[in-house]
Amino acid sequence: MSKFSIFIKAAGGVIATSIALLTALRENPQIGQGIDSAIEKLKSATNSENPKLRFDAKIAAIDAAADAVEVHFPGSAEPARWRRQAQGLRMRGELAWNSNTGSAQRRAMKALNSETAEVLGGVNARLVELQADQQELSD
Repeated sequence: MSKFSIFIKAAGGVIATSIALLTALRENPQIGQGIDSAIEKLKSATNSENPKLRFDAKIAAIDAAADAVEVHFPGSAEPARWRRQAQGLRMRGELAWNSNTGSAQRRAMKALNSETAEVLGGVNARLVELQADQQELSD
């Protein structure tokens, strides 16, 4: 798989999550600052060659999604799980970034970016399900 296709796959999950978060923002202005911050990081990351910046943006999107779900769907189990996953990835990312250099650092961050994109894809899928369930209840 080429670098370009990996980036497109990761960016697709990020963009879809952003759309879901914007939908939540419209109905929950109290979480607006966290979502705005995450979206700004996502915008910067999509145009960046820096793997750490892309990684941090994905982690921020996971955290913002957890906040949005916690406020919008009280009692959901997902936010705690997402935060644990994000915290684990964040710690591993800091270790990979600070303890490696050169090609070892690039390989470690590439693997973590890929893993984080998978988690973000799962978060996005669940956000879509929650919103669809909510839409069905309101119809």
